Amino acid sequence: MRHFISNFVCLFIPRKSLRDKVRTLLYYRPQVREYRRFVRDYARRHNMKRCKMQIKVGWICCNLIVILNNKCVFKFPLKSDGRELATREKRITDALRPISPIKIPEMEIIPYKDIVVKKYEFARGTLFSELSPSDVAQHSQHLAQQIANFLYVLAKADPKELRDLKQKPNEAPKFLYGWNHGDIWQNFMVDPKTFDITYFIDWESANFGSLYPCLYSADYHWVRFDYRGLAIYIMAEYAKLYYNGASVKAK
Repeated sequence: MRHFISNFVCLFIPRKSLRDKVRTLLYYRPQVREYRRFVRDYARRHNMKRCKMQIKVGWICCNLIVILNNKCVFKFPLKSDGRELATREKRITDALRPISPIKIPEMEIIPYKDIVVKKYEFARGTLFSELSPSDVAQHSQHLAQQIANFLYVLAKADPKELRDLKQKPNEAPKFLYGWNHGDIWQNFMVDPKTFDITYFIDWESANFGSLYPCLYSADYHWVRFDYRGLAIYIMAEYAKLYYNGASVKAK
């Protein structure tokens, strides 16, 4: 019945992002109430004077995201216990955080009943997909340099503590091949005054492998958002860094 009601209501909502949010809040209503209570309890235990919550829905409605007081972010899994993905993500972000030229939010795993909750440091800035095409066009070179450097530094890294997560543990990084975020098209925050990238968020898709699928997917979405030419600038900057940069060394 919940499935029918949520689908029926969503027939009248044209915008996909809002439709996904409404569908999730209706279908997972008991969990949503419980997770909101979890966040309120967390705020009380940590002596927060207020408990202002923003509710968002993750990609393909797999997660419920609750932002508390613009200070921390909780991600609740909706379709699994979340344990395996959370453990993998934390291992990767802990290893890459000291290496990354762009901040990666601190992450904590909180066991709760039969799931694990991911708690993140709040990433300040404007989500890239919320910037206007004219602003992106004006600052595309600056943005591309930062993204290219981010991709280059991570791809050439080979932390020993992550080698068991690679399909071939002894495989070495190379051109457009190595550790990468996996989904860069909008998962970063930008200072709207300077257009410096402040954080890269959402590391669930991070992997060791080719960067081509990541860049292809990003370019596909950027063209749809009219952020044209950004992928070309990134490729040019990456090649410049790779062929002029230092030799790749294992950590």
